[in-house]
Amino acid sequence: MKRIIKVLAIMLTLTMAFTACTKDPNNGGDNNGGSNGGGGSSPTTEGIYLGIIGFNKTLYTKEIKLLDASSEAEFTRFIESLRADNLTGLYYADYQGLLKLNAYPQPPKLKNVALVTFTDGLDNYSLSDSETNPENYGSKLAYRTGLHHKIVSEPIYGKRVAAYTIGLKGDDVNDEAEFQDNLDKLASINSNAFQVSNMNEVKQRFKQIADSLYSTTTTVNVKLDVPPGYDEGTQIRFTFDITASGNPEQSARYISAIYKRTSNSRVLDRITYGGLAQGLTSIESFDKQNGFYRFPFEDLKDQHNNPISQASLDRVLLWRKSSNGVWEKETEFIPANSVVTEENRNSALIMLVLDCTTSLGDDFREMQTAAKEFIHTLASSNH
Repeated sequence: MKRIIKVLAIMLTLTMAFTACTKDPNNGGDNNGGSNGGGGSSPTTEGIYLGIIGFNKTLYTKEIKLLDASSEAEFTRFIESLRADNLTGLYYADYQGLLKLNAYPQPPKLKNVALVTFTDGLDNYSLSDSETNPENYGSKLAYRTGLHHKIVSEPIYGKRVAAYTIGLKGDDVNDEAEFQDNLDKLASINSNAFQVSNMNEVKQRFKQIADSLYSTTTTVNVKLDVPPGYDEGTQIRFTFDITASGNPEQSARYISAIYKRTSNSRVLDRITYGGLAQGLTSIESFDKQNGFYRFPFEDLKDQHNNPISQASLDRVLLWRKSSNGVWEKETEFIPANSVVTEENRNSALIMLVLDCTTSLGDDFREMQTAAKEFIHTLASSNH
């Protein structure tokens, strides 16, 4: 009996040891990313859904989840937990990134799917075995060419993948042509491939990409009121950047138009946009609110193609040019009553892929800082 108990104890010990040794090293720590990570019920909230993969000879994964005020801290802690190691599995990391974007349940009102990759070197690991090279590519060129085909030709939930690459060439990069080809082929278009020379440029590119991704997920519609009694042909101007004592001619952000009358509506015609993205050149309004005609300017953006800011909307003033050619401020136009904004939220599905190799040296910490700033920019826009 004692021998049987001893044998059972040994078997139990071996079973526990085997289980511990076969645990997926990529799923350690806080890597499940929420109940929707990699499957499960579909997300119900519009917003930015983010996942992160760090790579060297190992993949470190933070599964996709909604990025908001509470989860930002989780993503930040994950970035801080990354450690540098040798060997560069760049292609395998992007391959897994695309798989995870495909596997995640479709967020509501999905407008954009993006893969953002940072690297400082050449791949020297992804051809290692069937795990890192699941499609059995015969060369590094074939692998990155295959990834490019997936990026440009295999939509995710009907959306083409917007892939961006940021490359900071390390001292160990001897084949500059291959390094540039990595950036080009892992981007959806060549203009999304950025080779930079220092970490400050890396931070700038991360900021630029984050702002771009935010602008594709947010639409700001603005309705502006105009009194009904202006003469036919009156020139009007909405300014977004000057005070009541300023000169509308010196405004750098404005909408100008010619006011026209019909029997049952009003028209703003020959509309021009200063310091703003171009929109409709003629808008007719049948909507009368509190005696004013209300004109809709849909998806109003600044000159950088970002949604118009609330700070600009708070400064809107209406001016009309008198018969003697002098601009006069419309005193009955009060922004709190005469400017109506409507923000439409869409969703973006984003995978951030980060080089965590020892070749980064002292720049590894700077890369972590740049990644955390990227996350903060997205989270700030998503609150």
